[in-house]
Amino acid sequence: MDDYRAVREMLPPPPLSPEVERAGRDRLAAAFAQERVRRGRRVARRSALALGLAGAAAAAAIVIAQVAPAGVPAPRGVAVQAEDKRFLLVAAASVAAMPDEGAWWGSAEVRGRQFHEPGGRYVLRESESVETWIPADPEGRTWYRRTSQGIKPATPRDEAAWVADGSPMSWTYDKPSENGRFGVVRSEPGEQRTWSTEDWDFRILTAGKPLTKMSEVPDTPEGLKAFFAADDRTTIDTAARLLFFAPVTSETRAAAYRLLASLSGVTAIGQVTDALGRAGQAVEYESGEFAPNYQSATRTRLVIDPASGRPLSLEVRSADGLLLTYIAIQDSRWADANPLKENS
Repeated sequence: MDDYRAVREMLPPPPLSPEVERAGRDRLAAAFAQERVRRGRRVARRSALALGLAGAAAAAAIVIAQVAPAGVPAPRGVAVQAEDKRFLLVAAASVAAMPDEGAWWGSAEVRGRQFHEPGGRYVLRESESVETWIPADPEGRTWYRRTSQGIKPATPRDEAAWVADGSPMSWTYDKPSENGRFGVVRSEPGEQRTWSTEDWDFRILTAGKPLTKMSEVPDTPEGLKAFFAADDRTTIDTAARLLFFAPVTSETRAAAYRLLASLSGVTAIGQVTDALGRAGQAVEYESGEFAPNYQSATRTRLVIDPASGRPLSLEVRSADGLLLTYIAIQDSRWADANPLKENS
C-alpha cells in the first residue's frame, strides 16, 4: 500500500472533483517522496519552497475536513484505528514545509490543572496564559508574560454543581488534592507579570542535555534517538518537548513526529477534543514528567492537527480519565521581532 492510499484510508476526504483529487494526489505523493529522501537542510528548504502553496493546497484538500473547528462534530466515517499512528507522518510532511527562520521563537499557551473540590462533588480548573519569546541567539534573554486566569468549574456540569454548592469563591483543603492543592484556594485571578531571564534552558532540558545550540540538534528520527541516548520513555518525553516548546528547525520537528510514530510505547487513540475544545488526532503514552505531584499512574496525551502539523495540547490524565494538567498551544512561530521586549 502506498503512502497516499494509507493517508486516504485513514482520513477519508469530502467529495472532490476529479481534477482537484488528481492534483492533490500528485502533490501529496511528491511531499511524501521528499520525506523519504530526507535531504540536507538547505536542499530540504529549497524543496519546501518549491512545493509552496501547491503543497499546502494539496494537504488542505485531503485533510482539512477531518480536523474540525472547535465545537463542530467530526464528519461521519472519520475514524482512526487504535494502532494507527500514520497521522503523525501526515503531520511531519506538513510541518516540514513551515518557515523556520527568524530572530525569535514565540509561543502563546494556556496552562492549567484540574482537581476536585474538597468534597469531591465537582471539578475545578485553574488556568493561566503564558507567552514566551526565546531568542535564536543563545546569548540572548528569553522573555515571558504570565497572566493568571483564576479558578472556576471545569465543565457546565461542574458549574451546575458549584451553583448548587452556593457558588463559593474559595475552598479549604485539609489534605492535598489529587493535584497537590492544600490549604485555602481562592478563585480570583492573579496579577499579570512580564520578565526576562538568561536561564531558559530548563524549559527544554532533554535527556540531560540543555539545547543551547538548536542548529546542532539532528533532523532525522534516527539522529534524534541517538542524540537523546535514553530509554524509550525519556525519548518520547524529549520528542514531545521538542514539538511543543523548543525553537528547533522544521526538519527537526518533522523528525520528532516520525520518531514518535516509530516507538512502540506511543499509542494512537483517534480523534479527540483537547482541553480548549479543539478537534485533533491524539496519541498517548505513560509518563509522570508533566504531573509530578500525582502519585498514581497517569497517561500523557499529545493532540495534533495533522493538516498543519501544529501541536495543539499536551495533557496528563489519571487512570480513570480525569484531566489533571494541560498545556494548550494557541500559537507558535518564528518571528523577526519580540513584542514583549519592544513594549517593555
